[in-house]
Amino acid sequence: MMPPNRPKRRSDAQPQIVSAQRRHQLGGSFAEQQTAAEAAEYDALRPRYPARAVTQTLSQVRPAQPAEGGTHQLPSVVEFGAGTGILTRQLLEAGAHVHAVEPSVPMLDILLESSRAVAGNRSWVQGHCASYECSGLPDDCADLVVAAQAWHWFDPAAAQDEAFRLLSPGGSLALLWNYLDTADPTVHRLTRIMRAGDVYRAGWQPRLDPVYFMPIHSVEYRWSRTLSVSEIFRYATTLSSWLSASPASRATRRTNLEEFLFGELGLEADHEVVLPQITVLHTARRR
Repeated sequence: MMPPNRPKRRSDAQPQIVSAQRRHQLGGSFAEQQTAAEAAEYDALRPRYPARAVTQTLSQVRPAQPAEGGTHQLPSVVEFGAGTGILTRQLLEAGAHVHAVEPSVPMLDILLESSRAVAGNRSWVQGHCASYECSGLPDDCADLVVAAQAWHWFDPAAAQDEAFRLLSPGGSLALLWNYLDTADPTVHRLTRIMRAGDVYRAGWQPRLDPVYFMPIHSVEYRWSRTLSVSEIFRYATTLSSWLSASPASRATRRTNLEEFLFGELGLEADHEVVLPQITVLHTARRR
């Protein structure tokens, strides 16, 4: 029996994107190059987060003392790299107050338009067109700092400094990733062709400064989602590797996808493909 296809294991000390220059180039493709139409495709095609992961994320907030009148204060969440609001909307639906920090204007526009329709009397959202390392928010303003599908774009030291500053004593940091599960051979081929970086690495954890944070607790959620073949082509264009690629590289990638999906697998544009996913949540309490 062949072993499952897995990316090379990295030590906990290594970030997912080792080169700081490459990290800036890829991460900057969202904030500096993305159009409104591309941001809309990102919001439409990127996976949501399992409800259990969202519940577990908000469970990191310590219960507040009842306010005047016996009501409980809702958790205050700062979300770094909030993107188009995929997790933001789920946090709002769960009753959180969210400060969404996002440097991409097209992404933030979608986040605010879509999230305000979700936020009701029990929650609100405020957008901040800013970077993670300089959010402009006051000290000790958050019960929880969250980054979903974004921490790998950050300088780890700067992000931890800012998270520590924003968190109230006893607050928590929560980092989420949706990964494609490359143990599935079809997914493995797709990630190679699309040059998708969001693939699962067994045992990997972000490295946090023990001066700032307690040891990390990690939990995995395994699930799957279904995309049509045409949606897979669209999904490929939402990746940072696509946004930062040359026209020639994009054309080659599209041809390779066509050869694999239409040629080798014999699929049509409207055929559906099940994509196994792994969502990983890492949480750590602020010291």
